[in-house]
Amino acid sequence: MGSLKTFIKNVRKSKTIADERAVIKKESASIRTSFRDAGLDHTTRRINISKLLYLYILGEKTHFGQVECLKLLASPRFADKRLGYLATTLLLDENQEVLTLLTNSLDNDMQHPNPFIVGIALCCLGSVASADLARDLHGNVERIFTSNNPYLKKKACFVAAKLVDRDPDLAETFMPKIDQLIGEKSPSILLGVSRLIQAIYDASPESRPALVKTVPRIVGHIKRVVSTGYLPDYDILGVTDPFLQVSLLSTLRTLAMDSTCSEKYLEEINDILTQVASNIDTGKNPAHAVLYECIKTIFTIRSDQSLRVLGVNLLGKFLSSKDNNTKYVALNTLLTVISIEPQAVQRHRSTIVSCLSDGDISIRRRALELSFAILNESNVRVLVREILQFLENCQDNELKPYITSQLIYVSDKFSPNQKWHFDTLTRMLRSAGSDVSSESVSHILALIMQCKDTELKKHVISKLVSSWLHDSTQFCLSLVTIWTLGEYGDLVLESGIYTEETEKVIDDTLILSIIESGINNTTFTESETTLLVSYVLTAIIKLSIKFKRPESIERLRVILNSKTHDTNLEIQTRAVEYKEIFTQDLQLKKGILAKMPPPVMKEAQTMSLQGSSHQKSGRVDNSHAKNSTDNGNDLLDLMDDNTTTGVETNYAANSQDLLKDIFGDVGNSNSNPTTGTNGNQSTNNNILDLFDPASNQSRAVHAPEVSKAPDYANSNIAVTFIPRSVPQNGSATIEAIVRGQQPNASIEDLQLLIAVPKSQKLTIASAAGDNSLSNGKSIKQVLKIIGKEGSKIKLRVKVTYNLNHQNVEDMFDFAGIKETL
Repeated sequence: MGSLKTFIKNVRKSKTIADERAVIKKESASIRTSFRDAGLDHTTRRINISKLLYLYILGEKTHFGQVECLKLLASPRFADKRLGYLATTLLLDENQEVLTLLTNSLDNDMQHPNPFIVGIALCCLGSVASADLARDLHGNVERIFTSNNPYLKKKACFVAAKLVDRDPDLAETFMPKIDQLIGEKSPSILLGVSRLIQAIYDASPESRPALVKTVPRIVGHIKRVVSTGYLPDYDILGVTDPFLQVSLLSTLRTLAMDSTCSEKYLEEINDILTQVASNIDTGKNPAHAVLYECIKTIFTIRSDQSLRVLGVNLLGKFLSSKDNNTKYVALNTLLTVISIEPQAVQRHRSTIVSCLSDGDISIRRRALELSFAILNESNVRVLVREILQFLENCQDNELKPYITSQLIYVSDKFSPNQKWHFDTLTRMLRSAGSDVSSESVSHILALIMQCKDTELKKHVISKLVSSWLHDSTQFCLSLVTIWTLGEYGDLVLESGIYTEETEKVIDDTLILSIIESGINNTTFTESETTLLVSYVLTAIIKLSIKFKRPESIERLRVILNSKTHDTNLEIQTRAVEYKEIFTQDLQLKKGILAKMPPPVMKEAQTMSLQGSSHQKSGRVDNSHAKNSTDNGNDLLDLMDDNTTTGVETNYAANSQDLLKDIFGDVGNSNSNPTTGTNGNQSTNNNILDLFDPASNQSRAVHAPEVSKAPDYANSNIAVTFIPRSVPQNGSATIEAIVRGQQPNASIEDLQLLIAVPKSQKLTIASAAGDNSLSNGKSIKQVLKIIGKEGSKIKLRVKVTYNLNHQNVEDMFDFAGIKETL
């Protein structure tokens, strides 16, 4: 049998996969044969185990050598034990039955006089420990805590943390050792005890008050490390022991979040965080690591505002770093803290915007998301201009739908005037007209119809036509331009309006050229062309009562007739119907083709780059709701509910009739998958309008205090569902209670949006009290669910609220009621 070196050479010089497989197969067979030899010596066994590890690296089967690894541990030689423990760590895990054979070897080696053998035994135990091994060998680990060797104490702390993770009952065993270990000054021991404190805190709630009392000593250790001068053994690029600092800060953050942490402790923590943040110079990765952990702690605990501002300023320094990883971390963290310190983040606006031109796509994406997050009334002009410039140069087609949906939302919310609003949307259509969703097109058309300023409408038409003449390949720009000309063409025909860039007068000749270009288009897909031609035909019949010149009207008729024999049934049907209208009396046509009344506006929606869209509005009229192409996680798309209507992802399928989408489909609520109440309008099926003060007079719902754990909780709110009647005969009554988690936080305008499967009906009573959670208030809502007897109660809940003047949304699913209807 050859050496490991020879085996590796044979594998590497194989010219084909077949040759390599043959070498591996032959060597595996040789190793198996060797293992069967009862008189196999330790040297040969060590060589075989080395080859076995190489096979493991190659991804080959190695189960046949597991027992041989354990046999190697019986050797008195350190080299054999080291290789044996390494092989055991890699080839076995906590689920292997052969681990029971390991107990005796570990027990013996953890009491060995050689500290290095004890160390490798501890490492092996920490890596493969099962619950049984943890219970059998925890005494050996506990005994090592009394050792004078810092190396072994550190390893024992880490292994003890692993054992507590495997068996939480062991937290009670190791807890008394914390007081002794936390008093050590050795950096290696403190690194281990920090990990042990976090493990016990997670595993044993009853030990938490005692662990919180260690906060002053942890603060003292951090202060000592920060104030210590140069230490050659622990200095990394000018930062003293960054690993220990990060570990202590992480432990401090865990303990500071506990409810038993006193204000005195919090003051000490705030002081040490200020000292850490002020004494470390940025510029190197070790410093960035410590500062990042410090910033995470600042924004997790109840810290002073000045300290939070300091944390944001540190993130701003990260943004000026040349390292892309540091920039990304800064942008990602700023996204999470903007709701806490919006003004401090605003000061770094120019740096954030400059990241939009970064060469790294991940940084550009995060900078874009953060740019939208910091946008408000005061900076909307500057930021939207930068974002539009980014959109014009954007080559990422997957990013454009996010940008356009966000632009529509912020334009609606923060536009300084209507002219700027329409100019922004027109420029957006010009830059990304083929990546705008059908809902966005409907929204833009509705905005135009809502506009009551005739001169502004003329300006909008001029901008649209000018943009179309500049680039007619943008699909949604073509839709909006043709629809607007058909609906409001008379405004520009009578006024002699010129386009802004080409200075062409918008007359019937120019409009006809746009019509003909749309009807003969070959740029778009088949489904897009069908939709565009349908819009063109509608514009033709509308313009037939607006044109004055007979030759122009005749040209419209010829174009319309050319589509009465189209191979597409949708286009042919529409052309034939419009041809009949075309031949009617002028007065009758004027009545039929009158301008469309302004629709009820739907609130614009925004989406995240992670793919889920979020509705930022407070109320939505449910009769006008519809599926969104950008909404991958619709409120009513309940998980594991096969009856729920799926989300349509094809643009054209969602866009067959955008005019219908503008007005909604109030006549057939069953076709609307977002009603959630099976279309029964006699019940309170407007599930999104839960806090409408005009719908029902608020009445108090007297319910006992919540005693069970919340069904959903985060750092801001907690939601609990309490059955008020035992589900039976297909009905159930549930009370939803929302409470604030932060006593000093200002949570206003809270709304609870709830949906049930389509097979069930939901009736929601008015909320008790107002919609504020400030000053310890709670909001209570009574839900009545009716459905098929025996069906499971499932809710999808979206909570929207205003936290410190920033909109926040949370969504979760609830199916925690065991009883069925």
